[in-house]
Amino acid sequence: MDNTTPRPDSVLLTDDAIRAAISHPDATARSVATQRLCRTIRSGQLSDAERAKASKVLDHISKDVSTLVRRALAITLRNSPELPRDVAKRLIADIDNIAVPVLESSPVLTDEDLLDVLRSKAAAKVMAIAKRPTLTGAIVRAVIRFGDGPALANLAANDRAPLDNAAYSEMLRLAKSDDLIEESLIARRDLPPLVVEQLITQASAEVAIQIAKRHEVPVDMAIELGQRTRERATIDFVDQSWIAKDLKLLTQRLNDEDRLTDSLILRAACCGQMRFTEYALAARAGISQAKAALMIHESGAFGMQALGVRARLSAVTVHTIRGAAAIFKDLEMTSMSYDRAYFQNLMIQRVLTLPYDITEEDADYLLEKLDGLTDYAFDMDAAQ
Repeated sequence: MDNTTPRPDSVLLTDDAIRAAISHPDATARSVATQRLCRTIRSGQLSDAERAKASKVLDHISKDVSTLVRRALAITLRNSPELPRDVAKRLIADIDNIAVPVLESSPVLTDEDLLDVLRSKAAAKVMAIAKRPTLTGAIVRAVIRFGDGPALANLAANDRAPLDNAAYSEMLRLAKSDDLIEESLIARRDLPPLVVEQLITQASAEVAIQIAKRHEVPVDMAIELGQRTRERATIDFVDQSWIAKDLKLLTQRLNDEDRLTDSLILRAACCGQMRFTEYALAARAGISQAKAALMIHESGAFGMQALGVRARLSAVTVHTIRGAAAIFKDLEMTSMSYDRAYFQNLMIQRVLTLPYDITEEDADYLLEKLDGLTDYAFDMDAAQ
């Protein structure tokens, strides 16, 4: 399929697709259907009539009783101009993990919408606004007025946030007693010379040297990594290398630190990180990676069950890993040449259809991971 050729308007915006998103009895299935539907909507290829229809569907989905479904809507249309403003306003009034993606990225929100949220002083939401790629002076001043230390540090680290003299003055005052704000200011790329001078005069000798060197690595990256869960960071780290060389050392260290949890292993398996899964279960069970691989892939249900008992896994984790391993093997046996993104896309989509009750946190992680994959993977899937 030529990805440059527009698809027909209604290729996925069908009555069946809509029913799956709003009426399926299973929340996980509704969330997957919602994500597919939202991807079609954000393509911008709908007719005016279909766009009006989509608006009504999104309004309905935004009221779904399942947080997983509302989250799927929020993360998939978080930076799309196709998200209706009234739906966006309902999402930003929702709980943090639904509101934050929209507050961070949505272009349909107005300053008035953002100011209403800022006045609530909800910490996570204020921080999300501080990270937005475009901010007006009025919003910057409101973040400074209503935000806490971490929110102001994120604002200072946001090079696209327009800080005027008054904003810098307030930031410098707060930086005297807040190291995170100070570090964020130091890392800012467009720091005016007068602000640099003031920072140096109020900083310690060690920090003054840092200011002089003017780190090129933005501090907002470190702030974000510090706020993410260690499990999510570990999975993303492993995902950076499709074939890792030091998995035995990594998994053993994680196990020694009691960080090789059921959730971490389950997420790795569902994302197609099967070698990591093998080494992880080997470390938990105290056996070799080769034996763990044999029990996962070649010994049937009994082998995986025995490994689960030895590795102290929950029953749901055992069943899900076994299902993920079967999907992995099936995809490998097709003899097709998948790239990494498309392979993971297929893995996660199929895992989410397994009849096991994984936690909402794990399902949410997989949905977010799915949304981060390349769009053409979904185009390829539609062309099959």
